[in-house]
Amino acid sequence: MPITTASPFGLHTALWSTAIRVMSVGLLITGIVALFRISSHRIRQISLWKLPGPPSVSLISGNYSQMYHVGAAQFHKHIMDTYGRVIRITGPFWDTQLLISDPMACARILLKDQDIFEEAHWFIESNQHALGIGLLSTLGDQHRKQRKLLNPVFSTKQIRSLAPLFHRITHQLCDALQSQVAGGPTEVDMVVWLHRFALELIAQGGMGYTFNSLEPDAEENEFGKSVKEYTPTLSNLGVLRILFPLVSAWPKWLRRCCARLVPMPMVHNIIRLTDVMQACTQQILDEKKALLEMGDSVFAQQLSEGKDIISVLMKTNITASVEERLPDEEIRGQMATLILAATDTTSAALSRIMQLLSQRPDVQEKLRKELNLAGMRSGQSDLDYDVLVSLPYLDAICRETLRLFPPLHFVHRVTRADVSIPLSEPIKASGDPLSSLFIPSGTAVAVNIVGMNRDQSIWGADAAEWKPERWLAPLPESVVEARIPGVYANTLTFLGGERACIGFKFSQLEMKAALAQLIRAFRLSPSGTEIVWRFGLVASPSVKESTVVRAQLPMVVEMA
Repeated sequence: MPITTASPFGLHTALWSTAIRVMSVGLLITGIVALFRISSHRIRQISLWKLPGPPSVSLISGNYSQMYHVGAAQFHKHIMDTYGRVIRITGPFWDTQLLISDPMACARILLKDQDIFEEAHWFIESNQHALGIGLLSTLGDQHRKQRKLLNPVFSTKQIRSLAPLFHRITHQLCDALQSQVAGGPTEVDMVVWLHRFALELIAQGGMGYTFNSLEPDAEENEFGKSVKEYTPTLSNLGVLRILFPLVSAWPKWLRRCCARLVPMPMVHNIIRLTDVMQACTQQILDEKKALLEMGDSVFAQQLSEGKDIISVLMKTNITASVEERLPDEEIRGQMATLILAATDTTSAALSRIMQLLSQRPDVQEKLRKELNLAGMRSGQSDLDYDVLVSLPYLDAICRETLRLFPPLHFVHRVTRADVSIPLSEPIKASGDPLSSLFIPSGTAVAVNIVGMNRDQSIWGADAAEWKPERWLAPLPESVVEARIPGVYANTLTFLGGERACIGFKFSQLEMKAALAQLIRAFRLSPSGTEIVWRFGLVASPSVKESTVVRAQLPMVVEMA
């Protein structure tokens, strides 16, 4: 007699029961193996226990409940002020981890020993599942192969060719804001518009695609909604992220099946968002391939005239040798990687600059004068690439904001072998001071970006102050002597080494093009609402004590 009772997935009861038993056995085996590995690993970490660090507050999550919640910025400031450049952190299930901002140690982590200090496998696996096989989800030779093909696409020459596109999209932003404030000074939630701007710019400049993000009456499509929701949703998982390493070795179908069993809407939402992004990037790739097959003249009729990053990559890929060529799956992986990596970080950086300028009318006015003078001297309403990159005060504001308020506070690595790394200065531990650090294989290490960028012994007693003027004079000798292993402005904001942000020049032009038009067109002032910055995967502004979860940055905007 057939069984008709169905499970939540539409399976018959017998099949559903079998699936539950298989998953239970899998969880039990995984648990036993994990317990054995955890026990042996903890024993090998005994040498790290003597390092300074905060006490654990949880047997399960360690310090993670303090490190990964929206108000964690104060905790990070406290431990940096208290424990210095090398901090012992207790991770999930009593795991000893390190938070490091020592310049010499970070140089070894990011440069010399970068093959030992790699991204965690759970990070790679989760990014492959969500974004595809792109720069954020590959290691070793595969990552180097992708980066080699992408490096020319992000060259100065290529970024320069995108300047007219940047200006066109910035004009759309200005038009949208002008319609908001036409009646006089008006309170505007700037983070909404800056996020739309960053999204549209990376869509057109990165993929030759438009979300119509800046059109007043345009309906937001599913792809745009998914990109906007993904990072905040992932950030809101908070301490639940401690489960990622435990399930990263499971087959993709099993992880997905178990995720659907989790009684949390945001987990189900992440699955939906990744499905939408993968389907949309595949559709865009298919359309581009069809255009490319029709010839260069047809391919150049795209929205970006074929100058967008993915179009240039596809053309470069055709002429590459067979050994260096990327399969379609890896090109598609770059799409989601680019759009997610660029949208939230750039909108966060621009939001921070706009907030600071609204609070400092003297700085805002000085920048406006520099921009207006540059426009008069060049005779350009849209300042071209060479003019934008030559403006000292505009550059100083960008550098100082990205130094003091990097969108990413730190990045994680895991040691693939036992390693000993030198320190710039000895650290105090129980016993004798240490001038080098032995780190056992399998230890999680976080490079503390904001810690190094605000280090008073490097930047001076005013390191925690926002002072654009510091970049208008030679930097202190201590900055030069520190040899910070970053690719941008003696900071770690865009990291260094083979995993440094490949698009930092793109981001720089994007911010400068936006500021060049916005500050000339509008005057900004605080709304009177207290703003706090939430600590997540990417920093984001919000109204203090607001019940609204999304990012918010209200300020008063008027025509300049």
